[in-house]
Amino acid sequence: MVTVNGQQEVNVAGKSVAQFLSDRQAPIENIVVEVNGNIVHHSEFDTTILKTTDKVELISFVGGGR
Repeated sequence: MVTVNGQQEVNVAGKSVAQFLSDRQAPIENIVVEVNGNIVHHSEFDTTILKTTDKVELISFVGGGR
């Protein structure tokens, strides 16, 4: 199973990062994806395929302020 933010998730292995984020309805323009300690650039979302042993961290940015 792929580990996402510390939680094991099924039906993720074999998907591209882009498909994984789309399935989660994640805001692609405001997210940083790290796979096994390496940042995946937005241009690589379609070609980076997740494997069963991968550890994925998703970091979202939220705007705000005064």
